[in-house]
Amino acid sequence: MTERKLRVFVVDDDFMIAKMHGKLVDAEPCFTWVGTGHNYEQALAGIEELTPDLVVLDVYLPDRSGIELLRTLRSRNLKCDVILITAAKETATVEEGFRLGIFDYLIKPFDLKLFKETLEKYAQFQTKLTAAKEVDQSIVNNLKKLRSPSAASAPDHLQKGIDARTLDKIKRCLEQQREFLSAEQISALAGVSRSTVRNYLVYLVEEGVAEELQQYGTVGRPQRLFRLAHG
Repeated sequence: MTERKLRVFVVDDDFMIAKMHGKLVDAEPCFTWVGTGHNYEQALAGIEELTPDLVVLDVYLPDRSGIELLRTLRSRNLKCDVILITAAKETATVEEGFRLGIFDYLIKPFDLKLFKETLEKYAQFQTKLTAAKEVDQSIVNNLKKLRSPSAASAPDHLQKGIDARTLDKIKRCLEQQREFLSAEQISALAGVSRSTVRNYLVYLVEEGVAEELQQYGTVGRPQRLFRLAHG
């Protein structure tokens, strides 16, 4: 999938878990496990020295938190992606992780199959990103679909004001109608108010799930039309 192996640094205070995650990384053909850190200072030094492509980072560390390490990585402009792993389910921790640009977020206990799938999606992300000589909207939408799928798509982690059932209802309408539709048409199909539909359509466009077309008429404002993103 990639011409060179992606370099991964594992951070976990539990020696056995860190070793297990490292071996899982090495088992994937696109990756190589380059180092391990068991606390903040050790991890920061290792990441600065080894410059990995990806850091598998546990939030709970004995000296300082993984979130603090993530802040430091960003403030020092260390160019590595991060998969955040933790038992914490607090909204503030999840929000901070995404605000700091993590690739994905896995909550313990999780199936190791999910860990493997996340690595595979990261490899796909890197392949698509490096293969694109020029980036257009369709490429960006495809890349966005690969980022943070396991955490961001779960109902518990939807942004404030977005209800999973309402979102699913609107998505189903878009799936059933392949052509571009107005918010008014989607409102009638979904049985949801137009103002609510508009908010959800903005969210779906931002997530790369839907695409928007502005249709210009002879007078007045252009009409905004929506459909599922293709590609």
